[in-house]
This record gives sequence, structure tokens and C-alpha cells, in this order.
Amino acid sequence: MRTFVDVAGEDTSSTRHRVLAAVRDHGPISRAELARRTGLAASTITAAAQSLAAEGVVHEREDAGEAVSRTGPRGRGLSVDPTLASVVGVDFGFRTVRLAVCDVHARVLVTRESRLTERYSNEEGLSVAAELYRSAVSALPAEQGAVVTVGVALPGPIDAVRRRVIGSSVLPGWSGTTAEELTETFGVETVIENDANLAALGEHVFGAGRDVADSLTVKFHSGIGAGLIVRDRLVGGAGSGEIGHFAVAVEGKVCRCGKRGCLDTFAAIPALLEAVSTDAEALDVRSLLDRTVAGDPRVSRIVSDAAELVGDAASRACLLFAPQRVIVVGAMAEAGDVVLEPFARALRRGLIPDTQSSPEIVRGALAERSTVMGAVALALTASGWLPAGG
Repeated sequence: MRTFVDVAGEDTSSTRHRVLAAVRDHGPISRAELARRTGLAASTITAAAQSLAAEGVVHEREDAGEAVSRTGPRGRGLSVDPTLASVVGVDFGFRTVRLAVCDVHARVLVTRESRLTERYSNEEGLSVAAELYRSAVSALPAEQGAVVTVGVALPGPIDAVRRRVIGSSVLPGWSGTTAEELTETFGVETVIENDANLAALGEHVFGAGRDVADSLTVKFHSGIGAGLIVRDRLVGGAGSGEIGHFAVAVEGKVCRCGKRGCLDTFAAIPALLEAVSTDAEALDVRSLLDRTVAGDPRVSRIVSDAAELVGDAASRACLLFAPQRVIVVGAMAEAGDVVLEPFARALRRGLIPDTQSSPEIVRGALAERSTVMGAVALALTASGWLPAGG
């Protein structure tokens, strides 16, 4: 594989990122059209284009073809070679490790997935991820550029300064895991973020949130989490989006976090499986979803009640920043209206009547790939191929 021309370099200005992102997304594109799309002065476009071309990051060629003539006078067209580099997204889920390798246009080249035991250890997860990574990279075409950054989604609060997992109630053995440890595992720079935050980023950049600046993504999965996009930027911070630990009962079961009555103990998948399983039959997630969709009265009621609790928790976040759209992702979103309708009903009930517009409520567009594609977006941002705002 070819080596990568570092686009992050010394100049990591927003202007550079805006120009690069526009060329990547719309190329081949004329300088005039580039100025129109970015709102930058022609002289600024020229300077940025010359700098990027000198580094080999963008190519400029005489082109009278349809793609360039469509957007401006026939002439020189700027484009980004997708084989310049690769990035990887990794999603460490409750029982599954999922990996995607993409080019700089965010096109998925290779995917890998492995199912593990519940609450697998740090050592087991890293070992499996390293194996998936080696397998995926070896499957890339010879002309594809090397992997430059890995983005990793982890279920738990992230200390952005120390770049480590503060604690994880879903994967307890991962508390204290650092980005440096993951960098050593993959052999390239690795950046980490909370899984719900990356689900939000994935839907914002590639999915159901692409056309709005403000959105709330609720992950209804093995844990309940939420990611906020405000003015096209992911709102991070240690503990942000941990709505699964909103208290919904003063006296309740002890949560994995040590508190009592957390939303997770009523609505997360492990709680649902415990509620629907009997002595004669223990259900798994697939069976839970199948019975929910099929209209099993008991299972559907349990899932519907849980969805209302999650919707009520989401309404509290909506009261704080009024998103244009609420996006529901995670395994339970696969149940469709059985989950979305009670979720939406509870969310709207929690808003202030006549003073707040109700957000649009939709199911995520990326299915189970929301989080891993958010990890890809994180890697693209860290390596300079995507503006920090997404």
C-alpha cells in the first residue's frame, strides 16, 4: 500500500478543512464553484488549492467533462484521490466488536465483525479487535493508501484530556483503558469517544441527521445513551449523554453503576431480556425483537413501557436545547413503530405545551452501523479529512 501524505500537518485551519472537505465531497470541482460552496474568497481558494496540490492531497487537471462544466466554466477541476489513505472505525459493543475500513471519501472498503461473550474483558476485546484489524487491512487493494487513524467507540464516559475510559457499566473491565493502549494495539494513531456520541456523529455525517444542524440521537441498546449535535458539532465531555443513569425510581434495582433506579435497570436490553424471559425459556435479543414485531402481547407491552421511559428521559434533553430532530438507534430501534410510537408519545408529553416546537422523531438511517460509522467520522476528523464540525 502507498504511504500517506499527511493532510493534518502544521496547517490545520478551518479554511483548509473546509476546502478539502468540499473538494472531497463535490470533486471534480472548479475553483469558482468551490468559492461559491464554501463562501471563501477566490484568492483564499487559490492559495489553499495550490498548497493542497503541492502536497499531493488534491489533484488539479484540465477537464472539459460534464462534472466540471456543470459547476462552472470549463477549465481546471479539483479532486481528491480516494486511495490516498484509509481510516478505520471500531465499535466495541456489549457482545460484538464491529470494524469498518474506509477511504478518505468515507466509502466502506472492508468490514469485519466478531461476537464475544457478555461483558468481555479488555484483554479479550483488544485481542479480537487486533485480529479483525489485521484481517481487514490485508484485504485492502494494493493501491489503497495505508491506514492513518483509527476511531474507537467505547460504552462509557471518556476523559477527553487524559484520553481514557473513566468507567463503563456495560464493560466494567474497560475502565481505565487509554487511547495509547489502543494505539499500541493497532499500530497507528487511535482516538476514542463514547459510543452514543459516535452514534450521533455517524447519523449526523452519514445518516438521518445530515440535513439538520441540531439533533439528539438516542441509543436504545445494551445501555441507554444519547449524543447531542449542536450547530453541526458533537457536544462531548465526560459523562455527557449518559441518560441511562437518569433516576426513574427512588427505590429500584441496583444499577451496574452502583446507583438505584437508573433508567438502564428498566429499559436497557439486559433488563428487557430479564423481564421477558421465563423459567422455561430464556430469550436472546433476536428473539426479543422478533416477538415484539410479531405482536406478542406480553413482550410488546414490556418493550412499549420501556420505550416510554426512554422517551421521557429524552424529553429532558430536549427541554435543554430543543433539537430539530430526534434520532433513535440501537437494536431496539429495529422494532420500528412498537418502539417509536410510545417513545414519541412520552417525549412530546414531556415538552412544555405551546412554548416549544416538537422535534421530528425518526429511526436512524444506518441501522447497526451508526456507531462504527461515527468512529469512522472521528478518525477522518482526527486525520484532517473531515472538518471538526462534521
